[in-house]
Parts: sequence; C-alpha cells; structure tokens
Amino acid sequence: MNVEMLYRPGEEVIETDRLIMRRLRPEDYKAMAAWDMDERVYKYLMNNACKSPEDPLVWLPKKDPASKINILMLVIDKEDGHAVGTYALNHVVDRDVWTLSYVNRFDDWGKGYTTEGMKAFMDHAVKVYGAHTFEGECAKENVGSAKVLQKLGMVYDHSSSYTKNDGSATFESDVYVLNNIVNRCEE
Repeated sequence: MNVEMLYRPGEEVIETDRLIMRRLRPEDYKAMAAWDMDERVYKYLMNNACKSPEDPLVWLPKKDPASKINILMLVIDKEDGHAVGTYALNHVVDRDVWTLSYVNRFDDWGKGYTTEGMKAFMDHAVKVYGAHTFEGECAKENVGSAKVLQKLGMVYDHSSSYTKNDGSATFESDVYVLNNIVNRCEE
C-alpha cells in the first residue's frame, strides 16, 4: 500500500505503526458507511446509525478542516488502506478540557486500533494544540470503551448519565480524566 496516496501534501497527518490519521473530508462519507450504518456500533453513541450512506453529507461539509478546537480525523489502516473509523478531540474552551470520542467499524473492534490511534492523537494535540487535560465518557455497561479509556492512562473521575440525541435511550455513565499528559510526551 502506498501510504502517501492516503493523504494530501501539507495535510495534518498523524501516523502510528499501523494507522494513518488525517482530517475527515466530505468525500469520506462512502467509507464512513461501514460504521455509520451499523446499529451495533451506534448502541452507546449520542446519535443513531445512519439510514443511508449520504446522511453525513448534511453535517460533514460544514466541518472546518482547519479547526484547532474541533478536530475530526479519519483513521486508515496502513496495510490495506481501509477506513477503520473516526476519532475526534473537541476543546471545551471554558473548562480547558479536550473531550475525546471514537468510532470504529465493527469488524475492527478488539484489534487495539482505538488505543493506538487515540494515544497518538492525544500526544499530537499536546504538541500541536497545547492540550493537557483530556476527558472521556462511556456508558457503564460499555466495558470495552472503559478499558480503552483506562489503557489511554485515564482514571475514573465521576459518574454521570447521558441521553441519546433523539431521546430513545439514557445511559448511566462514567467519566474518565487524564491530566498533565505533557509528561508522557516528553518521555
């Protein structure tokens, strides 16, 4: 696989041993259908699965590809070039906290992609955007996501709850935090 073909010259890119991450673009909507239309993937997410592959075209073109506070990356497997998922960091400016979120296609669950990719993404945010505190929230019953947050070095902070945007489900949740990540980047 010629990895240079997966991104454009000058584009913000994060690379790990197995993954390439670059800013999400409107033309990625077709690849996103691999997870966006899967109810299993969307069980604990705020939105519901898309009904058609074109659904992301309602919001995707409105995303600022150069934003320094809302960073949405397409995650690509280097070996075969398939899109694994999307990872996001959002800077909550008034709290100076970066919230993280991630979604992978179902057939890539359990391969360690999220831990590998989010760790690199968080380190990148520290170096490039000055991030130092990260926060992640997951449904208490979503044990896999809790394990990812813990593997990222995050620790339990408090319990909460959230409701899907359409009101169809409410989940008791745990919020995890990682402070002063700058130390990890300097090692």
